[in-house]
Amino acid sequence: MLFMIGCACDIVEQKPKKIIKATGNAVVEKEPMIRVDSIGNNLDTVTKENETFDTTVVTVNELVNEFSFVDHFETKSGLIIDWIKKNRGRSLNKGELLMIEYRLSLPNGKIIDGNNRMELPYLPFVLGFNMQNKGWDEALALMRVGDIAQVKIPANLAYGEKGLGELIPPNTENWLFVKIHGIVSPTSDLDGIKIWELNSGKSSGLKEMSKVKFHMIVSSESRANILNTYTSNFPVTYTPGQKNYPIGLRKVLNNAKIGQQIFVVLNSEMASIESGDLGVSNSKESVFYNLKILEIE
Repeated sequence: MLFMIGCACDIVEQKPKKIIKATGNAVVEKEPMIRVDSIGNNLDTVTKENETFDTTVVTVNELVNEFSFVDHFETKSGLIIDWIKKNRGRSLNKGELLMIEYRLSLPNGKIIDGNNRMELPYLPFVLGFNMQNKGWDEALALMRVGDIAQVKIPANLAYGEKGLGELIPPNTENWLFVKIHGIVSPTSDLDGIKIWELNSGKSSGLKEMSKVKFHMIVSSESRANILNTYTSNFPVTYTPGQKNYPIGLRKVLNNAKIGQQIFVVLNSEMASIESGDLGVSNSKESVFYNLKILEIE
């Protein structure tokens, strides 16, 4: 795939209008739905805006030459942030849903990922829950809405000694160009359960459900990609009252709708499990779920 951007300033001023295609490990939808298949994760969201991208091929080195940096910061971990634009808005908080535009490259200039490659205007990103590698969370936590920056992520905060298949060699620094477009308020935030409804789905029409079949991706504050049924291509099922699911997740699934796509953050109390263990919880931390409801019986 091509790195679809006309010039470096496009990452600053793109104004998308409509999604014309969906991609990812799950089935492609005909609805105007975003299916993000970025490194290690599948994400879903909805937009009502549209964009036509230039297909000019450039390298990240060409982008760097077009930018002038206005500020520089290096963390104790070795992560480096060079701001192209720096705003004075409020800081970002763990558990907030950010809409970001990004390009990810290797130091040699090879572009390996970007929201534009999936024809997506933005990537929805919940801060602090390892949706990407640790370097992303560390960098974005130091930025503000409207900021544009080049982030150099050391290998130990990216994919380390293992790398990522043929895409990222072992012990390789990652370069992230990112703009933070905004913060999305939850659809619901009540009793330790925070929900962003990305696709509302439709009612099953049943008076009483007996089973919910769904895909999910799970991560926590300390653990990345704990469970991903998209990559295993093995959706799971929930029967109302089933106690080996977290309390908060059961409450969410009890109100599920067919085709619904939601991001959920459960606080530590709502993420606890009464019986059994799905291996996704830690009694002291919150847990993030990316859910897609497939069937309701």
